[in-house]
Amino acid sequence: MKNNNINNDKVKEAWDNWSDNYYTDTISDVELIKKMPHKVFPTKVWEWLNSYYLSFKGLKICVPSSGDNNAVFAFYLLGADVTSCDISNRQIENAKRIADSNGWDIDFRVLDSMDLFGIESEAYDLVYTSNGVHVWISDLQVMYGGFNRILKTGGRYVFFETHPFNRPFDDSSNELKIVKPYWRIRTDGDIPNYHWRVQDFINSLIASEFNINVINEMLAEKDNISASWWKISEWDQKADFSINPYAALPAWIAFSTIK
Repeated sequence: MKNNNINNDKVKEAWDNWSDNYYTDTISDVELIKKMPHKVFPTKVWEWLNSYYLSFKGLKICVPSSGDNNAVFAFYLLGADVTSCDISNRQIENAKRIADSNGWDIDFRVLDSMDLFGIESEAYDLVYTSNGVHVWISDLQVMYGGFNRILKTGGRYVFFETHPFNRPFDDSSNELKIVKPYWRIRTDGDIPNYHWRVQDFINSLIASEFNINVINEMLAEKDNISASWWKISEWDQKADFSINPYAALPAWIAFSTIK
């Protein structure tokens, strides 16, 4: 796609500006992560990870577009050797400040997920990305190709994301209101972002030479740290599609792949 560097510069600038407020709002998550690091992951994703690895101790994990770094902190507390990468200097600075204050030895790097320049090839057992990464990525195949490069043979890329079926709808209330067609991938504003379809995930992973082991479509989960975005505060109502029509749609989609 054209003008990737311009788009990336805009994303970097935006997150540098947003980061201080963002971390102020999410700092309470860290105390929960210390007690229950597995709550960072949707239940199904956590089941996958536990089935793949008897222990996280010594496992080399890279978390590109690390954002709030919740997954980074969780993997570290589970015993892994973790590298956190993000395009925003300020996001990395804020995450490193939290890690340093807790005495956590995490490798933080300011890197664009579209190239991961400087990351050693075939060095990692697992690449993991969390909800909210793909909307900033202008070329999935380029990003996935970089993930494949840094993974060892037999290494895994696991991720979960907002389900694309949610993207056509206005998320400002619990009323389903269509604001764009499912097929319109790029949405333009101050910062272009991308509403990738299910087929885009699958085709780009295959083109990047990943084998897809399993796909899971999930509802949001009450006790998961990433679940706060749903529209109704009462959790018993959230699961009732007659009250909350979003409950008729999958909230997240997760992929488990292998190099």
